[in-house]
Amino acid sequence: MTNKNNASTFAKGLRVLSCFETGRRDLTMAEVSRLTGFDRATTRRLCMTLQDDGYLHKTDRVLRLAPKILAIAGGYLTSNDFGHRVQPVLNQYAEEFEGEIALAMQDGDRAIYVARSAISSARVSFGFSVGSTLPLLPTAVGRMLLAHGSDADQATALSGLTPERYTPETDMDVGSVRSKIETAAKQGYAFVRNEFEMGAAGIAVPIGPIGASPAVLATTASVNQFDKPAEFDRALDVLRRAAISLRA
Repeated sequence: MTNKNNASTFAKGLRVLSCFETGRRDLTMAEVSRLTGFDRATTRRLCMTLQDDGYLHKTDRVLRLAPKILAIAGGYLTSNDFGHRVQPVLNQYAEEFEGEIALAMQDGDRAIYVARSAISSARVSFGFSVGSTLPLLPTAVGRMLLAHGSDADQATALSGLTPERYTPETDMDVGSVRSKIETAAKQGYAFVRNEFEMGAAGIAVPIGPIGASPAVLATTASVNQFDKPAEFDRALDVLRRAAISLRA
């Protein structure tokens, strides 16, 4: 049922902008129409409005996001003091870990990176950046977010999400995933290997809420690295100390 208080045209414009998530660029209006399900005339009006307002840039037949879109994200980060309080902590512990550390929050049925730090000499990089999104069920970030959400949030996520196979080792059993989320809540961290990307493993720990939303810290490395108990323990220790610093 449609909420009668919603502004449908505004919502349609946001759906157009969402077509450019996950790094999509150089979209034609026909491709935007296909991705949104809007007819060509509606798509054209929406794209032209967003172009006139400075959120889209059009060259020939191709549309791209314009830099103005970053002002909205920048407002969120500034209002929550990410630059002053969060980023220096991530930088400090990423340097100690000699790898990457990211802060993620839940965005509906996915997790989104809202801050990240990695030193240039990091042993491996999986290409994640601020704005990268991850599914909830097959990732350490997602499971840790669900582990520290309310029981209602967990129930909604697990009932509303169908496991999607990303690798041959993705856990497709909802009951098994629920058990792993419960284990993460009890032990205070989530660990997932090979379920989202073969050869990659992730560790995530809770921070607590930022604003009104739960947040977690996470790192990703090769499976071989985290198969070494000393390396796993070191990564978990760094993440936990970084989380304590952020809570403080």
